[in-house]
Order: sequence, then structure tokens, then C-alpha cells
Amino acid sequence: MEASVKNVDAFITLSHSSKDIHCQMGLNVPIVNLPPFVSSAEVALPTSEQPFGETLQEPYFLFVGRLEKLKGLQTLIPVFHNYRKAQLLIAGTGNDEPYLRQLAEGSDNIRFLGYVPQRQLQSLYRRAVAVIVPSLCYEIFPLVIIEAFREQAPVIARNQGGMPEIIEESGGGFVYNADEGLVAAMDRLLAEPSYRRELGLRGYQAYQQNWTPDAHLKRYLGLICEIAAGLAAKRRS
Repeated sequence: MEASVKNVDAFITLSHSSKDIHCQMGLNVPIVNLPPFVSSAEVALPTSEQPFGETLQEPYFLFVGRLEKLKGLQTLIPVFHNYRKAQLLIAGTGNDEPYLRQLAEGSDNIRFLGYVPQRQLQSLYRRAVAVIVPSLCYEIFPLVIIEAFREQAPVIARNQGGMPEIIEESGGGFVYNADEGLVAAMDRLLAEPSYRRELGLRGYQAYQQNWTPDAHLKRYLGLICEIAAGLAAKRRS
């Protein structure tokens, strides 16, 4: 392994937290942070084609992702059993869907939408009070967060992995450690629509600056030029 890594000009990580962990584990090589990107939004659906029609009740919070235990949805459902101020809409499918549906039984404010195409998903993001990301695993850089920012939706994310880094860098949401912090964030966004819009705008501005395809390619090609210049300098010396 030591001999192999010497032939790599630079290792790329998606977040600073991931870079820090690799350094702590003893990977003594050049590591560059290069976050991912999501494409620009498609043309918005006209009002007559909004997803789920009149059955979609607002206000709602949105979960987007695979229905697997590592994504943490099972920690949200008990919260919304007792939180009647808003709906929880769940977009996605997965192996744990039967278990999660059973866990949600008896709560008419929890709704499973199944697989949602990207264009309809964009509309759901835009109308959500916030997107909740409760992942229990080490998420290096979940794309759902920057998808939400692209649509000016605030994010409430668990204090885990690389997610706090994204929230801190953008100023586009909240980080929580326990259910009490999650509920406090939801209450504030429901009570202060102007603050919700402010967070959404911060997230959108961070997306435009950092996580578009153009921003990513500029950094990536800049890294290649930097490496090439360094190699050329070594050959001359």
C-alpha cells in the first residue's frame, strides 16, 4: 500500500471531515477536498401538473432517500406520531419500506410517496418547510442536501459525518443531536416563514457558488493544471 500510494498525485475527498479522518488514520499523502455537484434544476412544473394534486397537504417536512435503516427514517416516524403541526412526506423506496410503513401506522400526517421522478421531486423540495436528513451512518456528502439547497429549501440534518460541515458552510439550515433539537428547529421554521426563506436563500447561494457542475469542473481542472505544473517543475529541476 505504501509503495502504491506514492504513485498517486492527489487523493480526492468529498468533504473536509473525510479528509481529516483519513489523515488521522495515517494516510500521509496529498489529499484534496473536492465536493460533488448536482445539475441545475429542470423547468418547473406548471401549477396544473404539481405532483399529487390536491391531496398534498401543507405545511410539510420532506424526507428523500432510500428506505433503509442506515438512513434513519425510523427515528423520524416516532417524532411525527406526536408532532401534529405538519406532515412528513417520504419520497423513496427500499428494503425496509414494509417495516417503516408498519411503524407509521395510525399517523395520518405521515405519507409515503414511493419513487418520485426528479422533476416532481424538485416541486416537493420547493414547497417543503424543510428537508430532514436523519442519517445514522457516516454520510460523507449526501446529495439530497444540495438538491434541497438548489430549490431554496432549508435542511435539518443530524450532527453526523460530513453533514454539519455542509450546513455550517452554507448557513442553510440546522444541525441536531437529539429529537428535542429536531423539534425545536421544525417549530422555528413553522413559526418564522421569513427565516425559513432566509435559510433557503443562503443554501441556494452556497449551491450556486460551490456545488454546480461549472464550479466543480473549475476546481477539478484547476487541480489537474496544478499537478501538471508541479510535475513539470520537478522535471526541470
